[in-house]
Formats: sequence, structure tokens, C-alpha cells
Amino acid sequence: MTVVSLQATLRRARRIALDTSVILAASDAGDARQPCARWILDEIERGRFSFAVVSSLTVAEALVRAVTSSFEDGIAAQTALRSFPHLTVAALDFDVAVEVAHIRGATKLKMPDAIVLGTAIAHQVDAIVHGDAQWATKAKPYAAALRLVYLGDHCP
Repeated sequence: MTVVSLQATLRRARRIALDTSVILAASDAGDARQPCARWILDEIERGRFSFAVVSSLTVAEALVRAVTSSFEDGIAAQTALRSFPHLTVAALDFDVAVEVAHIRGATKLKMPDAIVLGTAIAHQVDAIVHGDAQWATKAKPYAAALRLVYLGDHCP
């Protein structure tokens, strides 16, 4: 599997959500999923999707490494995420929280994963790209609502 298989999987997707693992993989040269993650971010930046969203929790998780590295790295990472073209950062508002509670109760996903999935569902995306192999079974009840796209299936 390669980036080409990921492109084919997302060919008809117009509205997507990303899990934190996609952002982290894109910046980690040691991560085998980097080519796929970078392709997705490049396509979002180009405006290929009509809507792309991440949870505010994803932003927090993605910034941890940078803000603990140095003040300058933290500011640079914040600036990059804040100004990333065509990417919406969704707040965890009341309606999303209700969706998250249902997901957490039905799947027993960890709360951060439930927040990411709940954000995707609340924003009516076609697909969510994630990096957690456990989602295939735990989040399966939601596979009818949106396509669960595991990065590891394409760039293992």
C-alpha cells in the first residue's frame, strides 16, 4: 500500500477530519506513515477538500512536543496551525460534547479519541483519517456515518 491507495480511498471525500496522529506523522521523518500524512496536509493546504477539520484537542496534542522543546518552537508550531489554509479548528462546544458522550458510552474509546470522532461526526464529514488500529473495531459502529481511514493501511 502507498499514498496512491490513500488517494483512491479519499477520491470522493469532500469533507474530512484528521486525528492528531496525522499531524504528528507528517512532521516525523521516522514515521513510516509520513508520506501519507504529508499528502493529506498538502491536499488540505491546496484546497482539494471543501472542508477539513480538527478538534481543538488535536491542536493541543499536536503542540505538546513543540512547546516543550522551546518557546520559539512552540510559537512557530502555533503560528503554523493557526494559519494553516483550509483547515478549521473546531471548539468542543455543548453539541459536540453530547456527541462525544454518546460515542464514549457506545465504544469505550478513550476520551481524546471520542472527542476527535465526535468532532468529525458533529461536522458531518465524509471521512476521518486516523492512526489508531483499534478504531477498526472500537469505532466500527460509526463506520456507517463516515469512512474511517486508517493511515497504517496505506503507509504502514
